[in-house]
Amino acid sequence: MNDRPSSPSESSPRTAWLRRLGGWTVARLSNLHWVDERLARSAQLYGRHTALILELYGFRTVINLRGENPEAGWYSAEAEACRALGVVFLDVPINSRRIPRRAELQALLQAFDALEAPALIKCAGGADRTGLACFLYLIDREGPERFAAAQRHLTAWPYLHIPKLQQRWLRLFLVYWQSHRGPEMPLRRWLDEIYDPQDFADWLNAQGKRGTYRNV
Repeated sequence: MNDRPSSPSESSPRTAWLRRLGGWTVARLSNLHWVDERLARSAQLYGRHTALILELYGFRTVINLRGENPEAGWYSAEAEACRALGVVFLDVPINSRRIPRRAELQALLQAFDALEAPALIKCAGGADRTGLACFLYLIDREGPERFAAAQRHLTAWPYLHIPKLQQRWLRLFLVYWQSHRGPEMPLRRWLDEIYDPQDFADWLNAQGKRGTYRNV
């Protein structure tokens, strides 16, 4: 945390208003949306925008779906902003073109368990991997009856999910889960006992969707 005292101009109502306005603008440009009262989603934040958004919304956890990238400028800036503000920073890598392994999806649910709310989950564009993660979050937290609401997190509006060819498996994953789960089976049990990335790939291929993913 920055311990430097604020100057009178910095603490003035006008300065505070301008800061909020700037934060709101950054949020809109960063594809930031609330999933529920505990979790928001966004694209990658850069430079000072990270601290601005973390402070403005009071986020206590950041879940980074891009994974650990210590040599990247965005990663070091994000990690440092979280350290400075005492925000928990979790690396949970998911690839938008590769079918996820069971352990990767289990790690994501474990991150949801560990988060201190309010939390922010993000990837590069906040549209693809983040949309899948939000679907899993809602299904895990509220049950399969929330399928329609959870599915909307992978739509063009307002989340800008316009997948490239090898990202189209993302929405198909939702259909696969719905058709391959047991009656009333919780998502976690399905992941632990049934989900197999190779079976999902075989299912995609059988549906004529071989080109919708890069590899398993």
